[in-house]
Order: sequence, then structure tokens, then C-alpha cells
Amino acid sequence: MATYPTAPRSDFLEWCRVHESVFVDHAAEIGLTAEEALAFKDDTTEGTTRLLDQERAKEASKVATQKVGTAFKKLNNSAGDVVRTIRAFAETSEDPGAVYAIAQIPPPSQPTPQPPPAQPTNLTITLDPTEGTLTLHWKAANPPGTSGTAYIIRRRLPGETEFKFLGVSGKKAFVDMTLIAGPDSVQYTVQGQRADMSGPVSPIFVVNFGRLPNGGRTATVSSAGSIPAMLNVELPAPSGNGRSLVTNR
Repeated sequence: MATYPTAPRSDFLEWCRVHESVFVDHAAEIGLTAEEALAFKDDTTEGTTRLLDQERAKEASKVATQKVGTAFKKLNNSAGDVVRTIRAFAETSEDPGAVYAIAQIPPPSQPTPQPPPAQPTNLTITLDPTEGTLTLHWKAANPPGTSGTAYIIRRRLPGETEFKFLGVSGKKAFVDMTLIAGPDSVQYTVQGQRADMSGPVSPIFVVNFGRLPNGGRTATVSSAGSIPAMLNVELPAPSGNGRSLVTNR
């Protein structure tokens, strides 16, 4: 066991403060000179003072850090306000470039055109045997930073030569509530669209229906591998709920 603690400093200082009077009062009895005992007492006093100074400095540093943070937050807001004002003035002036040059700030950069929506792939389906509805899910890795993509769903029934517009979904899912019982297969395509920009049409997804022994129906999906040529269509605003905005009743 150590004679006295060296860490933490608070414990060491407490030990010294307890023993300083012992060493001074009994110096001769414990082999110390009066000068050695007083020197220890002075060193203890200085250690206490320096530790207190350090604690005060730490608290002052915390306060100073808070003040700096507050000041820079205020300064950041002020810089934003003056830059917005200068830009508004520049854009309404006859020579915006001259205003920006005098203010020594760059003019606003032109927005980078966003790429078109990604091609939908990996269609999966869920058949509701009670309602008779077919829910489509697909994947589409749209470019980072883009939003507002809607999806056009088209369908082709047996005997039809062209895909017909079925509906639009604001999510990567769509519920076909208009598919009547009867056909052994049906084909779908999905195409992303954002504003007036269309993405590539998905491969043709072929949904094949089968009958279960108990009289129910099952469905599987495969890809025909080809992509039909289609014209872009003007979209209604997406509902965002995954159901069709327009359906063929």
C-alpha cells in the first residue's frame, strides 16, 4: 500500500493538507527541521492555490466557449441576412454581376439538372384471394438528392396489342383493383416520372395465375425481358398512398 495517494490530485492534496500541521507541530519528533516542515506547508498552500486557479480557469473557459458559440451563431444569422439582401438587390438591378463584384460575393450558381428517374425492376406481387386485388411492388434506385418521383403503371391483357394506362402511384407500390378473374396471365410495365422528365420503362412483367386444389388462385411473376416503346403521359399529382389515382373501371 502506498504511503500517500498520488492520484487523483484532489486526494493527494487532501493528504498534504491533513499532514502539514502534523509535520510543523512535530517536526523535531519525526526527524524534520523546522524549515523542511514549513517548506512542505508552503508547497501545500501553493498547490491548493494553483488547483483553485485551474478550476476557475476551466469554468472561465466553459463560459468563454459558450459566449463564442452564441456570438458566432448571431454572426452567422447576420451574414445570411446581409447576403440574402445583397442577392435580392442584385437580381433586381440592371447589372447583377456588378453588384456581386462590389460586394465581393459570388453570384448564385446555376442548379445542376437532375437526372431522370431510375428504371423500375424486381417486381413482386401479392394476390388478395378475398378482394381479388393484385398489389405490385418494385424497386427503383433513384439518383441521390431527387424527390417527387411518381410511377406510371400500364397493363396489357390477353388479346390486347398495346399497354394501356392503368394508374399512377407516388410510392413503389400499386394496387390493381380492376383486374377481373379469368385470364391466365397479365402483363405490366412501370415507368418513373418526375415533373416533365420520364425515366426508362421497366421490362415487361408477366404475372401468371394458377388454381389451387381448394379452388383458390395463386400468382407468380416473371420478366419477358423486352422493353416496349411508349409515349410519355402528363401525370396527375401523386396521392402518395400507393393506390392508383386513375383506374380503368
